[in-house]
Amino acid sequence: EDLARSYIRWFYRQMDEVLVSSATYAEELLAMGVERDRLRDLPRGVDLDLFSPTRRQPGLFAGRGLPAGPVVLYVGRLSREKNLAALFLAFRALRERGVQAGLAIVGDGPERRALEMRWGSPDVIFTGFLAGEALAAAYASADLFVFPSRTDTFGNAVLEAMASGLPAIVAREGGPAEQIRHGETGLVVDLDLPDLLVDAMRML
Repeated sequence: EDLARSYIRWFYRQMDEVLVSSATYAEELLAMGVERDRLRDLPRGVDLDLFSPTRRQPGLFAGRGLPAGPVVLYVGRLSREKNLAALFLAFRALRERGVQAGLAIVGDGPERRALEMRWGSPDVIFTGFLAGEALAAAYASADLFVFPSRTDTFGNAVLEAMASGLPAIVAREGGPAEQIRHGETGLVVDLDLPDLLVDAMRML
């Protein structure tokens, strides 16, 4: 670990500036010995003409096979570091509490086949990769966005979801938590306490 920190410190000291996308990421670099005066914010944004509540298409997810009811949405890479098991377990618990909701998983990645085999059901759909207007319609046609990753330094999908009119639930770790005004634009939850995610989904 000390060797890794030394290498990181050496590597970044070759740079005049290091662009960081969140305060969380900046603090990690500072802890590794990168000087604060080298760090610069990397601003992010989304296309508000594309990602908008006006893109909502009633019946979009019913047309893809989900039953009637509110739709919980995840958009992103389907890989181990995204912590998707937390979302699937919470969704299953939500259904067991009697909430008639559907779950739409938008994206692709190395874990897609395994996730489909383990979690596929009539109330869960996997759309695969979407982009452009198809992606914008998926956001706007859902009712709630859940992003369970604990490792993302930013999570642009959270901004896209909020621009589309969705409340977002994110983990307390990582950059996405910095984008949420807890209790106003969404909820930040402690995923070490799984019931909190279920409670947050049920409330919203």
